[in-house]
Amino acid sequence: MVEIPKLTYFLAAAQTNNFRRAAELCSVAQPVLSRQIAALEADLGVELFKRTHKRVHLTEAGREFAVYAQHALEALHQGQQAMTELHEGERGLVRMGCIEGFAFDRLPEIFTRFYQRYPHIRLQICIRGTDELLQLVEQGQLDFVVVGMTFDRGKPPETLMVQEIFRDRLHVLVAPHHPLAQLKGSHILLEQVAREPLFLLSEGFGARRVIERVYEQHGFPVQPVVEVDLIEGLKALIKLGIGVTFLPPSMTRSSLSAELVALPVADLNEEFVFGLVQRRFDVLSSAAKVTMKTFLQDLRPQAS
Repeated sequence: MVEIPKLTYFLAAAQTNNFRRAAELCSVAQPVLSRQIAALEADLGVELFKRTHKRVHLTEAGREFAVYAQHALEALHQGQQAMTELHEGERGLVRMGCIEGFAFDRLPEIFTRFYQRYPHIRLQICIRGTDELLQLVEQGQLDFVVVGMTFDRGKPPETLMVQEIFRDRLHVLVAPHHPLAQLKGSHILLEQVAREPLFLLSEGFGARRVIERVYEQHGFPVQPVVEVDLIEGLKALIKLGIGVTFLPPSMTRSSLSAELVALPVADLNEEFVFGLVQRRFDVLSSAAKVTMKTFLQDLRPQAS
């Protein structure tokens, strides 16, 4: 007999290709998960995984069954959710994560419209760096996250699914009265920027990694005058007009023109990919799906 826990364990193993990792995600001992998957294979009369020393891989039957298993769990969850919503209306708790740039610059305007449409959906918002947010959503502690990624950090784990929202090129950020701001519209090179005092985010931030790599490629030393772990703190320092930093303009939208100036650098072509990330094969609540759809719709039209 095919039971719900067996489907859950099977999908976790299907997304990780590793029984130990799948057991961790399901909060069960690995032998328990292995026995349940073996029992599922016996129920179905087919081999779902090819087992090697350290990893497992779906067979052709396993890949096909994963589609049906996902649909079955979604249908069950939708039925349960429908009964809840029939009794309570459109409501629920959504746990989402967001990088700081969006949290202070874009989230307030999106939330205002969202709350008017869905007043009974409660949001728990976690503001962290990209790496930590990806870890939290992978562990199932968050329903989805909005993050910025760079190609230097490699692909996200196979357990996660990314919906790209937009891309934004890295710019140098200065105060309006800084000498570089007077060159707006001119052909600015990284060599000119590298002569200025450098303010950077702390180690572990994507923008910091990109700048270190680019400076090293051009033979410039990376010697930040100040390092901070908050974008708002970094922006406050740049407003003083004594140094420069690098950020995508979309993460400083509310501060541009009046307080800060974002300038393209001709020989700096690094892009950030902003995306919405969730667990692959995860079964989200209706409230989480509505929230995700709203954020995608509100962020994508403004990408240009």
